[in-house]
Amino acid sequence: MEIKAVWKTGYVGKGNAQLCAEEIMSIGDDVSAEQIVEFARNPESELHKSFTWDNDIAAEKWRVHEARQVLCNLVIKKVDGEKQNSEPIRLFHKIDSGHYKPISLIIQNEDEYQSLLRQCREALQTLKRKYSNLSEYQEIWDLIN
Repeated sequence: MEIKAVWKTGYVGKGNAQLCAEEIMSIGDDVSAEQIVEFARNPESELHKSFTWDNDIAAEKWRVHEARQVLCNLVIKKVDGEKQNSEPIRLFHKIDSGHYKPISLIIQNEDEYQSLLRQCREALQTLKRKYSNLSEYQEIWDLIN
């Protein structure tokens, strides 16, 4: 079976998607991210175009990534006298401006709250597209519309 690889809509891929996919498949059937980086170190590879090789720039990008991880992993803890939720609730969410804001402020702003609901719906649809071939979850996929 021939596979035609393309970059996912919204992703600004560098290099030819088909060639990148072929290079990754040439590494082996079971590939780690570390193996891909090692392969991409070769400036002649198509994958090389997908990485930031300037260490100063790459380090700054990594710190921004870490900042996002901090924001996405802070959750609300039970305060004395309040009922504890069964699952932790994220404290910060990304708003349309691309910045992050506490959920307590988002729910007070109708536009931002509607935007958060839209983001949730889009995330559910993405999950459905990603795993729609798993028939065991068909009931859930049917609910996501």
